[in-house]
Amino acid sequence: MDDSQAFASKLEERLDARRGRLDRAELPRLKNAFKLFQTALQGITGVLLKKGLIHEDPYKYELKISEVQTPPEGPFAEAEKSDQISMRLSQFDSYMDFLNNYYQFEADFLTLGRIKRLLSLVKYFNFTQFTETSTNVNTKVLAEMVASVKKGGDPLSSGILGEATSQLDKATREILSILKELMAYHRERYKVEFRHLAGSAICFDTEALATHKDDAVRQVKRRLAETGVSLPFYPELVEEVLFEDCGADAESLREGVLARFPLEAEKKVEATKERSYKGVILEGLRVLAGVNITLETAVQKLGEASMIVESRNQGFLAKLKAAVRKVFSPEDRGQSYEIELIDPVTGARSTETVDFGAFVEEGSRKARNLGGLMQKNGPTWRRLEAAKDEQVFKFLEKTMEELQALLRRMNALEEYFRSEAAPEDKGRLRSIKVEVTTIKGALIKANQKKHEYVAQKEEIEQMKRLGISSD
Repeated sequence: MDDSQAFASKLEERLDARRGRLDRAELPRLKNAFKLFQTALQGITGVLLKKGLIHEDPYKYELKISEVQTPPEGPFAEAEKSDQISMRLSQFDSYMDFLNNYYQFEADFLTLGRIKRLLSLVKYFNFTQFTETSTNVNTKVLAEMVASVKKGGDPLSSGILGEATSQLDKATREILSILKELMAYHRERYKVEFRHLAGSAICFDTEALATHKDDAVRQVKRRLAETGVSLPFYPELVEEVLFEDCGADAESLREGVLARFPLEAEKKVEATKERSYKGVILEGLRVLAGVNITLETAVQKLGEASMIVESRNQGFLAKLKAAVRKVFSPEDRGQSYEIELIDPVTGARSTETVDFGAFVEEGSRKARNLGGLMQKNGPTWRRLEAAKDEQVFKFLEKTMEELQALLRRMNALEEYFRSEAAPEDKGRLRSIKVEVTTIKGALIKANQKKHEYVAQKEEIEQMKRLGISSD
């Protein structure tokens, strides 16, 4: 038993070092990989929504989440394909949103139980083998939908889908790799704690252990119950403890465990670790790029609302006014609306006359530009990667300002159309609540990246003023 406790103490020291490296280096990478995963999948969802292959989930905001779970995985009839995948993608995005916004990416928080939940979530769609012949029903149907869009002759949508599936493959592999390392850490951490609490309960004769290992595990469980030790019981890990402490090859097994947790591993990571500040800004832009389809859908819905409202007044006088306006104001694109805007900071109200044709054109252009950012091999993204940090930062700020301005006008226009529509037409107006919420969420995340970049730059400048190197 003395050897066992000495080994446990040595291993515990190495596990503490490993936990520090996980918290500082690996788990921030895991968080970024999950964010990339969600953004890329939102890109796919947006294209499928645009093409009418799936639809918005009307119950999305009624889902109450207190822990990461997985949506339904069972089979469904062919006639239910669109409804089921729409609902499952919506729920999946909600769980990913909960994970990315409320989970603590720290080794102590991500327990074995939570790791298993994350593994189930990331494997819900198999993006490392994303084929139409997959045995996973969710993967198969989603791959079929993606393939049908790629065959449809829309190069922009095909490019977005191709880039998104590539990013999902990459993110999935990185997530699984880090979770595997985190799982190994927690398995050994459990075994160390088990040794401390179990004490003499794990003393067994070497020969008896070799021939009756299952009986030995059951005896340990019974002894622990008698002593009142409160610890989850994992038979597989308890068996490992028994063989590492009492087995014929105990010494070599312990050496193998220690070899997997070398103390010098942390130094290697620190020596090669590099921080990319521009990468933080680019992450913010990728988040905004993911709402390209959402923005386009919102503009289309408002266009439909405008037609519904205008259709009630198509008499001779209205047509005459439109004709006169076209003759004397050829630059006038059409209908204008006087809307009420609310300042999001002060709450002050102001009125503005919006040229609706110009608004639609601006919204569609912005959606196309954001779509171009989804393609990492596209010219816009390559120019951003080659640009200076300050230029990319200004581009992020400008993009956020433009989206915020569009968002304020979208909200005001929807309110205007609902107030102006005839009572019998109000039911025909499609809400843009889902789109507005999605764009707001993207702006919040992008703003977080913006402030993260500013904080990092200020830290570097402060270190320079103090004469401290950041290397």
